[in-house]
Amino acid sequence: MHDLRAMYEKTLEIAQEVFNEDVNERGDFNFKPRPSKMTDLQVIALAVSSESACIDSENLLFSKLRTDFKSRFPELIDRSRFNRRRRLLQPFIVELTKRMSMTMGVSSDISIVDSMPCPIVKNSRERSFRICKEDPVNAPRKGFSAVDQRYYIGYRLHLLTNEHGVFQDMLVTPANVHDINFLKDLAPEEYCRDKTILGDRGYISKQVQTDLFTQYEIKLEVPYKSNQREKIPINPENGKKRRRIEVQFAQLCDQFRIKLNYAKTFGGFLVRMASKLAAIAVLQKINIEKGRPLNHIKHAWS
Repeated sequence: MHDLRAMYEKTLEIAQEVFNEDVNERGDFNFKPRPSKMTDLQVIALAVSSESACIDSENLLFSKLRTDFKSRFPELIDRSRFNRRRRLLQPFIVELTKRMSMTMGVSSDISIVDSMPCPIVKNSRERSFRICKEDPVNAPRKGFSAVDQRYYIGYRLHLLTNEHGVFQDMLVTPANVHDINFLKDLAPEEYCRDKTILGDRGYISKQVQTDLFTQYEIKLEVPYKSNQREKIPINPENGKKRRRIEVQFAQLCDQFRIKLNYAKTFGGFLVRMASKLAAIAVLQKINIEKGRPLNHIKHAWS
């Protein structure tokens, strides 16, 4: 078992460096008339470091903190307050991931887009489940997983990375939302402009390809279908580079158990997704500092 306090302090150090100009002297994004025992940056650091330690259950996390690390976390708040504040800080966790990615010095002219299914309940509970239904717009839906060749109930995680697996953007949608909608709503940052985006056949859309090139000078490259009239062959090397995101999805499933859901609300589910992606970015940054391969994230804390 790794030293959770050391992992927390390292993650907090990274968060303080990233948000140095956005927080007050305590480490909060907004003024609080009654300061909490834990600052906003400390809440973010604990959420991300627990995910990087592969502790995805808040119940297990707080059990360990109160038994194995009781004297080393004197600032610890109660679990319900931690969960509530973590959900409110979800946009800042995403922003942390984006800013870390831009400072890693691992740039590329190629980005990769893909999505993965995130089931939240079993199909047998389709008519009786209640979790994540507080917002009708973002309620879980029934969708089809092309990878598993079956229907599931839940969400779809859309991810945009560069060819090295460094995070660029994300979106969580109900399972019945088509992949192409992520690119339709994409507002690329400066690091995405004038580049090539690689996708699979789910992103075939002549209109989207035209819009991305016209507005952002982005070239969308996807494999053609057998019955397609205009068959533009994809560069074989780019086809190999697209496998990077498949490996990252495998890491999310294996190491971070992204398909195992404990959240009861959509806000809770969303912050869990954001925390897992932020944990990957932290581990990648640590690997860079130690001179290790970028995506050997299981070895980052050793």
